[in-house]
Amino acid sequence: MEKIILFLCSCVSCFIIIKIIMQYMDGRYKRTVKSNILYINIELVITLGIAFVNLLDIAFLNFAIWVVAVGICSVFLYFEEVERPVKRLLESEVVLFVMAICESLGVGLIDWIMEMLDIEIIDEVMRNCLEVAFSKIILIFLYYMVVERLLKHTPFTNMQYIFNCIILMYSLIDIIVIVGIADKKDNNYLLILNLGCIVLADLYLLYFVKVMNEKNYLEYEVRALEKQANMQYEYYLHQEQKYKRTVQILHDVNKHIDSIEKLYRSGNVADAVRYTNKIEGMLQPLIPVRYTGNPILDILLTDKSTIMSEKGIDFNIKVDNVMLDFIEPIDVTTIFGNLLDNSIEACGQVDGMRVVDISIHSFHEMISIQIKNSYQTIKWKKGIPVSNKGKNRGIGLLNVQSCIEKYNGDIKFKEETGMFVIDIFLCK
Repeated sequence: MEKIILFLCSCVSCFIIIKIIMQYMDGRYKRTVKSNILYINIELVITLGIAFVNLLDIAFLNFAIWVVAVGICSVFLYFEEVERPVKRLLESEVVLFVMAICESLGVGLIDWIMEMLDIEIIDEVMRNCLEVAFSKIILIFLYYMVVERLLKHTPFTNMQYIFNCIILMYSLIDIIVIVGIADKKDNNYLLILNLGCIVLADLYLLYFVKVMNEKNYLEYEVRALEKQANMQYEYYLHQEQKYKRTVQILHDVNKHIDSIEKLYRSGNVADAVRYTNKIEGMLQPLIPVRYTGNPILDILLTDKSTIMSEKGIDFNIKVDNVMLDFIEPIDVTTIFGNLLDNSIEACGQVDGMRVVDISIHSFHEMISIQIKNSYQTIKWKKGIPVSNKGKNRGIGLLNVQSCIEKYNGDIKFKEETGMFVIDIFLCK
């Protein structure tokens, strides 16, 4: 019976290790085969195979088998966009080595706790299972709370940290209670079963929390993309309205010319000039000003200039001889549309002078863009300005940052002499 217990304990230990390693590789690389069942079967085969090897109680052989198994998985079951099997192999083996160190620390920690509590477990099977359970719990939490946080781009929420810490504290207290009971009982296999259940429950609880966090983040990104799409749609609707106004003016252009000509012939020069100026005023908003040479950006700046003029905002723009054709049209609209909308909104809260300044300069292979605007108050969170728009706040900036990253660029925010300043750097 003791050998069966040790084998099952070893299976749990091996399963957790290979599960974490495979999750790590899933997060870093792409699978060579799409069949999820195949990878599950491989995990089970490795678990049973190494568990049998563990029964021989040869530490060097056990570690060597792990090195070979992880190496084979990393080389044949995963790949990268740029194939670098040596780098992938080394990364996976380093993760295995770090996990071995964490396990050793976990074993040392539980031995120290038992010594501090003056608990001595005579039953070797119970002691072995206890050390395995405690070390695996330490390993699981270190992976999900440290390694996952460092490797993943998905941000951790405060609630996720709190929930993980609650699970960790509950598990450690539960194990300490089991240790106290085990000190007074011999061959209590229900306690060993309880240890195994705690470890597996922690593994899948934390995995569930991770998946839910990623789901929430993906939903947030979907909302961001929807906002971007809506902004694009509204922008093109606005262009369609301008097009209709242009068509209406052009439809009557012959009538306007005929009327102006009659006014001149009849000697009503002043009326003819006023008529001409009126037509020019109607056409002026429809003609994009050449600011940058990028047609999409010039149209967008012309539109925003009209809006600012209506809202009493002074709009100043200074552009060097720069080429912005490398920026995709949708990114132009996303970056400048979101940021200028935020600037217009901020100026709308100002009682005094309202100003928006844009400057665009070129430095070798870099494009520098600076947007300044008047503001009343700004809320900051981790160096990022936060709006009060509620549920969808921050989505516009998320879209902007995503577009800037496509061009290996960066964006910075700061306050400077009563103005809110945004500095953007893009690589051509």
